Amino acid sequence: MKHIVSFSGGKDSTAMLLMMLERGWAVDDIVYFDCGDWEFPQMAEHIEQVERYTGREITRLYDTRGFEYWMYQHKRITKNGQKLIGKAWPTTSNRWCTGQKRDVLEKYYTQFRDEGMTLYIGFAADESARAKRDAQTRRPWVKRRFPLIEWEITEREALEYCYSKGFTWGGLYNHFKRVSCWCCPLQSLRELKQLYLHFPGLWTRLKDMDKRAWNTFRADGKSVEDLEERFYFEEVQQGKLKII
Repeated sequence: MKHIVSFSGGKDSTAMLLMMLERGWAVDDIVYFDCGDWEFPQMAEHIEQVERYTGREITRLYDTRGFEYWMYQHKRITKNGQKLIGKAWPTTSNRWCTGQKRDVLEKYYTQFRDEGMTLYIGFAADESARAKRDAQTRRPWVKRRFPLIEWEITEREALEYCYSKGFTWGGLYNHFKRVSCWCCPLQSLRELKQLYLHFPGLWTRLKDMDKRAWNTFRADGKSVEDLEERFYFEEVQQGKLKII
C-alpha cells in the first residue's frame, strides 16, 4: 500500500502535509499538479520552501501541451458541426482545465494499481460535505482519507498553523480565499477585484487572454474590460480613486 499526499500548494494541503510528517504518518509520495504560468508566481516559491522545510521532494506533474494550447489552439467540431479553435474560458458546465488536471493525475496514480494506495486529501473540517462527495470513487484500489477533517482542523486554523511555521505565500492570503489559478473566470468578483487592485501585471495579462478567447470571460457576458470599468468606478465612488 502506497501513501500519497495530494498537494495543491494551498493552506489546507500544506497544513495537512506538515502535520502528517510531524505525527509520523507514512508519506511515500507528494504529488503536485503544476498549472504553469496560470499559477501565482508566489506558488512556485512556496513549493520550493515546503521542500526545503520538509527535506522531501515534491513530484510535479504537468499537462505536456499546457493550458494555453487547450484554450487557444485545440481544434474540435461541435455536435452541430461548428468548428471551434480552442476550448476558450472554462465554464461551470465545461471545466476542461479541471478535466485535464484529473486525467494527468489519474494516469500517474495507475502505477500503484497492483499494490493499492491511500490518497490523502487536504479538505478542512469546514468542507465535510465536499469530502463526502469526493470520497466516492470508481477505483477500488484507492482509499481516500481527509486528515484535517479527522483532526477537526478548520481552514482558519490550517492557515494560522502554516503562518506559525513561516509560510506566507508572499501575502496571497491577505487578498484571496483560494490561491489556485489567478486567471480563473469562475472565481468570485471579490477575488477578481483583488487581482485588479493588487496585481496589475497579472490583470494586464488577463485582459490580453480575454481578447484571444472566443467566449466571454464571465457567464453573464461580461469581459475583463467590463469588470475593470466596474471595479474602477467602485473605487471612485468610495473615494479611493479620482476620475482621470
